[in-house]
Amino acid sequence: MELKMRKQIINMRWFLIFLIFLVLLLSSSTSAQENEVCIVYFTGECGSNCRLTDNFMNGLIREYSDSLVAIKYNIDSSEENKNIFEAYRKTYELPSSIPLLLFGKNDYLIGRGEIYGKAEAKIFAYLRQNGTNCPLESGYVPPAELTENELPGEPELYENIEVPEGEEEREENEPFTETESKNETVTPEMPKQIDLKEIYTRHEKTIIPLVLGITIALLIMVMIITRKLRSPS
Repeated sequence: MELKMRKQIINMRWFLIFLIFLVLLLSSSTSAQENEVCIVYFTGECGSNCRLTDNFMNGLIREYSDSLVAIKYNIDSSEENKNIFEAYRKTYELPSSIPLLLFGKNDYLIGRGEIYGKAEAKIFAYLRQNGTNCPLESGYVPPAELTENELPGEPELYENIEVPEGEEEREENEPFTETESKNETVTPEMPKQIDLKEIYTRHEKTIIPLVLGITIALLIMVMIITRKLRSPS
C-alpha cells in the first residue's frame, strides 16, 4: 500500500513539473506584447479601393499603436515616392499593384481583399513570435533604430503614436467600383473585424490564474501525503 502511494506521489510530482512548465510557458508568452512588428504600406490615388484600405490600415495602426511600426508611402504624391516604390519592387520582387502591405521578402499582401482579411492575423502572429525588422529598400533595420529623417522620400511614419481621430472613418462605407481602381481587381467588402489582441488578452487572464491555482492545490496535496507517509504509524 505504501509503495503504491509512493508511486502516486512520484506521478503527481511529474504532473506538477509539467504544470509549472506550462505556467512558465504561458507567462513568457506575455513578452510578445513587448515585441514590435514593422510594416511598409504603399497606397496612392486608386479610388475607393485605396481610400477604404487606408481607412482600414489607420484603424489597425491605432489598435496596435504600442507594438506596430508602420511606414506609409503614397506613391502618387511625388515622383520620389514613385521611384522608391520601384526600388522596393526590385529589392523584394513586388508586383506593381496597390494597395500593398509589405512585411518582408516574399511576404506581402496586395489588394483590399487580402489586406482586410489577413493583415491583422499576420501582425498578431508576428507579435506572438519575436516581432519583425523593418523592410527598407536598402535592407532590414530593427524598429528601435528607425528614424523618419533617415527614410528616403516623403513617408509617413507611425511609431508608438495614434492616428489622428476621424481619418479611418472617412468614406468607410463607400461602395467599391472597378473603374476607380488602378491595376486592381474587384475585391470583397470588408468582413467583420475580429480583435485577436483582445481575445488573447482575455483568455490569458483566465488561463494563467487557473493553472496556477491547480498547481498550488496539487503541491499542497503532495506535501500533506508525503508528511503522512514519513510520520510513524
